[in-house]
Amino acid sequence: MFCPNCGEKLKSQDQSFCASCGSEIQSTLPPEAPQVRAEEKQVLSPARSVPVYPSKPIKVGGPGPHSKKSFAFALVSLALAGVGFAFGARTFMGILMPYSSYYPYSSSWLGLIIAVILNITGLVFGILSRTNSSKARISEPINTLEKLGSVFAIFGIVINSIPIVVVSIILIIMLISLIIIVPIIY
Repeated sequence: MFCPNCGEKLKSQDQSFCASCGSEIQSTLPPEAPQVRAEEKQVLSPARSVPVYPSKPIKVGGPGPHSKKSFAFALVSLALAGVGFAFGARTFMGILMPYSSYYPYSSSWLGLIIAVILNITGLVFGILSRTNSSKARISEPINTLEKLGSVFAIFGIVINSIPIVVVSIILIIMLISLIIIVPIIY
């Protein structure tokens, strides 16, 4: 017979306690049952295993180069959004009100094109920031600089996209109106 607690082989069948672990032994087999059956049951009992997964290495250190680039590109994206918006809004207001004294030198379409180019450049910097942020998440430890760069990049992408879409819609409306109105006049 074997101990049900630790599995140690018992020296006799009428043993009350295990010599190895000290647990109480209660015989469940009838006295005439052969010893071989008990050993077979012990051997045939299913073993349960717990899966062991390899641990991931812990990244130690401060912000790496990808985090720093992500943050810097995000700031450039936001700055270009601000400059493009200010320049574009002034130019757009000059186009809408060409004879106003508030916007005397801003009625040039060139100014609007420059503003859109600034916003497109800001959009590119926002995308570069997000790319570096995803590289930082893979190869660098978790840090605040990468998270700020990622959030600022999203704001930069959205803020730079709005003027691009608005100017595109205005240009499409103007082209459609030229196509419809010009043939009617002539």
